Amino acid sequence: MDTPLGGILNNLHGALYVNHPAAVTRADFKPAQLQRFAELGLAIPPTLVTNDVQAARKFAAEHGPIIYKTFRGLPRDEDGHTGAIWAQRIDPETFDESLAVMPHLFQAEIPKTGDVRVTVVGRRVFAQQIAAPDGALDWRRGNWDDLIHAPITVPASIQAALHSYLASFGLVFGCFDFALTGDPDAPEHWTAIECNSNGQ
Repeated sequence: MDTPLGGILNNLHGALYVNHPAAVTRADFKPAQLQRFAELGLAIPPTLVTNDVQAARKFAAEHGPIIYKTFRGLPRDEDGHTGAIWAQRIDPETFDESLAVMPHLFQAEIPKTGDVRVTVVGRRVFAQQIAAPDGALDWRRGNWDDLIHAPITVPASIQAALHSYLASFGLVFGCFDFALTGDPDAPEHWTAIECNSNGQ
């Protein structure tokens, strides 16, 4: 937040931040999130960040089908609205030299049996398994009224890793997304996707 208001919000003494804007900024970059997940022993999708078309094609051949994701959320437009680019499947046949313009984040698509959103507030953990009736790759892009939510228990080792993750970025709140690939009681079937550290 490079504005007078941002300067005020970043420097309120004695305020309870959920989360401090500087901490959100540090934690908002998806490659940094994935690196921290891996350091904490969480499974992550095979991932490539590149602007090299041959490297992208090779990754797709080894890990396909693959998806494309943005590095971070989109900035607000001049009217103050934020947009979104959802995770989406991508056809490597469309790769051409335009990839060289900027880096891109590609991941192997996880053969998931379900999605889980884990919200951590302080030491408390709240988790819901989420099912989209249309089987959407990214449940956030459809009609949220159609989603089916069910409480789910997070394995203790996953909970410990999430607390460590938040502490490492100086966060007190995080919404973590996981792809389930089997028995939810088995930590190896939880694949960490990302963490949203904004409090909406």
